[in-house]
Amino acid sequence: MKKGVLTDFLVYLIFRSLLLAVYFLPFRLNATLGRLMGRAYYRIDGRRRRFINANISVVFGRGLDDKRREILGRESCELLAMNILDFLRLDRIVNRQNFRKFIEIEGFSNLIKSIERGKGTIAVMGHFGNLFLVRYLCYLDIPPRAAIIRKLDNPYLERFVRSILKAHNAIMVRPDGAIKRMLRLLLHNFIGVTLADQKAGGNPLVGRHGIAVDFFGIPSQTHITAPFLARRTGASIVPLFVMRKGPGRYRIEINEPLELVRTADETSDLRKNTRKLNEIFEDYIRRYPQHWFWLHRRWKDIPGLDALYDTNNPLELIEDFKRDPSQGYMNC
Repeated sequence: MKKGVLTDFLVYLIFRSLLLAVYFLPFRLNATLGRLMGRAYYRIDGRRRRFINANISVVFGRGLDDKRREILGRESCELLAMNILDFLRLDRIVNRQNFRKFIEIEGFSNLIKSIERGKGTIAVMGHFGNLFLVRYLCYLDIPPRAAIIRKLDNPYLERFVRSILKAHNAIMVRPDGAIKRMLRLLLHNFIGVTLADQKAGGNPLVGRHGIAVDFFGIPSQTHITAPFLARRTGASIVPLFVMRKGPGRYRIEINEPLELVRTADETSDLRKNTRKLNEIFEDYIRRYPQHWFWLHRRWKDIPGLDALYDTNNPLELIEDFKRDPSQGYMNC
């Protein structure tokens, strides 16, 4: 067995061992274990801790002092670890008969409203809360689902994820060629699931894979998949979030379908509708900051903020940028 393959297999064995251990632990003990794991990770990984601090500084500025920013960063890592452990355990015990014991669904009528239009539904999510639990919507009487998911580098973990999606009657769509396939599925009234809160790939000045629109007052390269698909198919965009209520207890919040701008100017409409989605993410992040995935470099590759994730004092850099936004790509 080659070295790379052996490493992947060992990682998979560790993962399965963790899965077995988690299955036999009560949810409250899993929460305690997750809190300790998340806290340890926050302390150990200084590089990611710097990313978290930079992102929190962008969102809250001087509204949070150093101590409160650190508390928020640590709590977000703790919640992330608790969500992962809950996800692993719930996957072994939740079924069609008992899922409502663990999952509360709020706003289901909003999803039904979109489905009844018959033009497809784009469920837009972010790296927020225990997002993987959205799969339990499969136990309701709704159309088939398709999720855009990047292929994992570890082939053993990749097979594990594929088995979960297959068990929940969901189609996996890869990012390469995703637009064409999702267009076809939406025309058959499928529910397409996509994540839209992280930085879109490509050069921000060129605009590949996204467009630069404001996110917490700073223009950032943002995915346009959902607004583009909605414009081409007439599908509704339904923002959706999975909130933690306590150990092993979650609430899926389904928002009303987004009121989209539709004019003859496609470029302008895509920008306005993408900004509408960012505003929804901003609202949830402000209300439930511990739930967001702060580890991602959301404001990467912005001219004038190049050092954002390399400095231990990002506040001054952010304030200088906002005083002179012309140095960035505010008008792109």
